[in-house]
Amino acid sequence: MNHPHIFGIRHLSPAGAWHLKNFLTEKNPKLVLVEGPSDFDDVLPWFPEEAVQPPIAVLAYTKDAPVRTILYPFAEYSPEYQAILWCHENKKKCRFIDLPSEVFLALPEHAPGAASADSGEEERMNVYQLLDKQAGEDGHETFWERTMEQTGDTEGYHRGAEIFGSELRALEGDQGTDRPEILVREAFMRRKINEAVAEGFAPEDIVVVTGSYHVAGLLDEKAGAMTDKELASLPRLEASHTLMPYSYYRLSTRAGYGAGNKAPAYYALLWEAMGRGDLSYTARNYLARIAGFQRAHGNPVSSAQVIEAVQLSAALAKLRGGSGIPALRDLRDAAVTCLGGGRFSELTLAAADTEIGTVIGALPDGVSRTSIQEDFYRKLKELKLEKYRGVTQQELALDLRENRKVSTQAAAFLDLHRSFFLHRLRVLGVSFAVPAAARQDNATWAELWGVRWTPEAEIELVEAALKGDTVAQAASFCMKERVEQAPNMGEAAKVIEDAFACGMTEAAAYATAALQAMAVDAASVTDLASVANSLSVILQYGD
Repeated sequence: MNHPHIFGIRHLSPAGAWHLKNFLTEKNPKLVLVEGPSDFDDVLPWFPEEAVQPPIAVLAYTKDAPVRTILYPFAEYSPEYQAILWCHENKKKCRFIDLPSEVFLALPEHAPGAASADSGEEERMNVYQLLDKQAGEDGHETFWERTMEQTGDTEGYHRGAEIFGSELRALEGDQGTDRPEILVREAFMRRKINEAVAEGFAPEDIVVVTGSYHVAGLLDEKAGAMTDKELASLPRLEASHTLMPYSYYRLSTRAGYGAGNKAPAYYALLWEAMGRGDLSYTARNYLARIAGFQRAHGNPVSSAQVIEAVQLSAALAKLRGGSGIPALRDLRDAAVTCLGGGRFSELTLAAADTEIGTVIGALPDGVSRTSIQEDFYRKLKELKLEKYRGVTQQELALDLRENRKVSTQAAAFLDLHRSFFLHRLRVLGVSFAVPAAARQDNATWAELWGVRWTPEAEIELVEAALKGDTVAQAASFCMKERVEQAPNMGEAAKVIEDAFACGMTEAAAYATAALQAMAVDAASVTDLASVANSLSVILQYGD
């Protein structure tokens, strides 16, 4: 062999993960090279940790403002994730081989032309639509599931993914707006492969795990590896990276790598079925979960209806030219017919729960995080807010008065300090909690919040890292900036109001000093009225 084994995958593919594990066991390589930024190797030791529960993501971000970020998510059924675990279990070496994150973050402003970041993906979707039309499917997800996810043979998946990527590449030709970036990435990956061979790894002892689209590019004998000069010419932005929890909901809306996954919880069922060696398990489990959700929410569904739905889904799969193993399209149609009275509206919530799910990943304490993330999670534990860390919004009612029925000062003012913390996050623009109108009229001691964790909130935290090492420091910096840039007295007074709500007397002091300076020359009645409104809120607290 003059090249390593190259296994093409879809980046969130249960079948890809399953067959890749079989392929690695068969080839038993000494080194596995995985598509992903090459500066992420330091997070690899965390992946096998028992306390790590996918989905998780590696977040890369620039160190200078304005902060740019890129995400690389991993589900349990991500082929890359399973490849990393396989290497750990078999004591083999594993590395990432794509462009460093500092290059990826710099590429948008150096890209040729004025094409949008999504335009290349839109062109690829046009090709997908042509494929779907030829296959008679309702969308690319169904086409891929029937063609690839239901493949029971490892060599069949391996060869099928390679053909799919090669044909997709040929259909696009050189027209894709992201083509220059793809060629640069593949040149860099070939360089990393050559470096591994130069270290002494024989090509037959190396397996490369990459998106099926790149297989033909890496095998192209006419294309060379990136030279030292070309590497030095790449644009770069100084960047850092961190591991963060991710969610199935986020995977369903933005999967990363341009690979779609509109039903991450359903794909988890596929992964479980492969582990059981019984693909039909997916259909039974999917329909049983739909029925279970309906029953739990007061909608009666009988076992006979579930059995009928299982049988109908298999019949639909055969009618649509499949192997008789239902795809998600068949299961949903069967559920609507047998469990929803012919109306999808009856099953909307059940389908969302079964197909998308509410799973959130978890990371152990001490895992790679910025200092402000560490402070955030420490505060969640200290203020007993961890139970509100879920993708479903929960209501949190606070009583800011001293609780005289408890024995410690911390417990007596727990809700007050929760309020300070949540207001600091609000000032920072971190969307973990959103204030709602309190139910009591004229009750300055009552607050109501809607609390929900999202990956976006985590990203917003990382972006705030430039403003301070803790939530309090970053909020203080943010308010100081607002004071310095305040165009009028009204804006300065709003900062004072926020400072009081955040329990930050120092911020209130410098905002008040700025307001005093502005008041010397103030003449606008509107400004004075705005200031009076903000300060009256503070006076209501009696502090």
